[in-house]
Amino acid sequence: MKGYALPFALACILLTKGFCLDQGDLAALKEKARAGDPAAQIEVGMTYAMNAHPDIPEAMKWFRMAADQGSAQGQLHLAAMYDVGVTPQNPAEAVKWYTLAAKQGLKDAEFRLAVMYDRGRGVDQDYVTAAQWYEKAAEQKRADAQYRLGEMYENGQGVKQDYAKALTWYRAAANQQNAAAEFKIGRMYEKGLGIGKNKLEALEWYKKSRAHGSADAADALAALDAQ
Repeated sequence: MKGYALPFALACILLTKGFCLDQGDLAALKEKARAGDPAAQIEVGMTYAMNAHPDIPEAMKWFRMAADQGSAQGQLHLAAMYDVGVTPQNPAEAVKWYTLAAKQGLKDAEFRLAVMYDRGRGVDQDYVTAAQWYEKAAEQKRADAQYRLGEMYENGQGVKQDYAKALTWYRAAANQQNAAAEFKIGRMYEKGLGIGKNKLEALEWYKKSRAHGSADAADALAALDAQ
């Protein structure tokens, strides 16, 4: 598990703030971490994981200290390293630690565990279990979980197809300016899926989605405008 340029995917899972510490601050933080403070252990791990030249084994050592104490954040961080931070990746081990964190109600772990079941990564693909974990994260307002749960209700993946529920979850994600969800709402209005056809509403939602960066919405808007 040699250090190497940190994958963007790992940063997306873990990075919540800057971790640029001078040597004095790092030494003081390590003292707290060695005394058994899980938050300090995680922060020390992050200084190694998010460094310009990451030291992955060292980061994992500190994350494991927190994880072994039952820290949900420590378990999430360790899982993420097994998921995308090491070479070769170890998705089965990632699932183990995501599960422990998710069972403590950590929404980011719930979402990542859902993704693993959704994609069959480290476990057999299981849309039913994926939907259950997406729903837990969605109820905690994780926008990408709300969006994916909406897709599952729209397509009948792991749940009974239900356009009304799909729309409910798309709206929840759209309220957080999720461009993909805004696009889906526009399409549901355009096609009349679970709701009456409404070209004006479709146009408005496509415009919102385009404004938030969706290329699909830009294409759909141009096509709808041409009708």
